[in-house]
Amino acid sequence: MEIHLEKIDRAKNCYRFYEISLEPDLFAQAAIVVRWGRIGGKGRTRIAGSGSVREAQDLATRLLRLRLRHGYALR
Repeated sequence: MEIHLEKIDRAKNCYRFYEISLEPDLFAQAAIVVRWGRIGGKGRTRIAGSGSVREAQDLATRLLRLRLRHGYALR
C-alpha cells in the first residue's frame, strides 16, 4: 500500500508532498513509513512500527484523513 498526497498553493509558495506506505518489518509484521517535505526535495522520513497489519492499516487511514483535512489531495 502506498499513498502519495500533494498540497500546492501558489499564492503562499506552498509545494508540499506527503507519502504513506505500509511495509513489512523484520519481525514479519507491518510498519508505516511516512515521508514528507517540499516537492522536488528529499524530504524527511519517519518509520512507525505498529504490530499487526490491521493496526498499521488503521494508523495509515488516520494519517490519510488528517492530511486530507489539512488541504492535501491525492495524486
